[in-house]
Amino acid sequence: MELTFTYLALLFYLSASLAYMGSLAARPGKLLRVAGILARAGFVLHTGALAVHLYQQGRPPANLADWLAFYAWATVAVYLVTEAHYESKVIGSFAIPLVLLLLGASAALPKTIETLSPPLKHFGVWTHVILTLLGNAAFALACCGAVMFLVQEWLLKSKHPGVLFERLPSLKLLDDLSYFSLVLGFPLLTLGLLSGVLVSYSTWGSFLSWDGRQIWSSITWVFYAALLHGRLAGGWRGRKAAILSIIGFCGVAFASLAANLIIRGTHAF
Repeated sequence: MELTFTYLALLFYLSASLAYMGSLAARPGKLLRVAGILARAGFVLHTGALAVHLYQQGRPPANLADWLAFYAWATVAVYLVTEAHYESKVIGSFAIPLVLLLLGASAALPKTIETLSPPLKHFGVWTHVILTLLGNAAFALACCGAVMFLVQEWLLKSKHPGVLFERLPSLKLLDDLSYFSLVLGFPLLTLGLLSGVLVSYSTWGSFLSWDGRQIWSSITWVFYAALLHGRLAGGWRGRKAAILSIIGFCGVAFASLAANLIIRGTHAF
């Protein structure tokens, strides 16, 4: 049942991605509405797949395949919130293909895991995982907005901007979108890291174990704290903020993947 839901979700995400991409080249109205319906249908099926998985396994994400599937779901959830806030569906042209890539990679990876110790099934672990994933998903969307900003800025400066320039949102809206995603993601990441520290103390008797994931997550938190401060107090806007958002998400990706695969520790998949 889980695989059936997953493959159907992939099919709907693929269809939505094609519709979103098509809206950038054709009349966007009808295609964007269709893409939105397909993306939401994929999200419902994706939710069903995760619900079946959680019911059968009774544990938080415990391997790379699980993590990618949950991360893809969190990205769609944050995207839908952002879309509703800004009433701009064209953002899905960048967000939903990313979700398709994440869930597709999850479906292709092996899902065998070692048995988790009882402490790692504690409610606090669930809180830590969900909040951290939602925070990172918001940063993924901030990165999508930043990429769109740089593309739109490049098109604006070119002599022949073409159809894509007309389809993408304004620079101000894209900058606001990245800022909104940052403001949404930073508190979630902060709460996720704090809950992880509490779980670490209750499980191993120390607040930090200093494995690869914790080190890079701490670096990522400091980076986004500086970026948020710069936007609030330093007036960081536009191109500078966009580039920093992309760099920050690269740090998130490294903390989530490479640090676990290269430096083994309590977070290793």
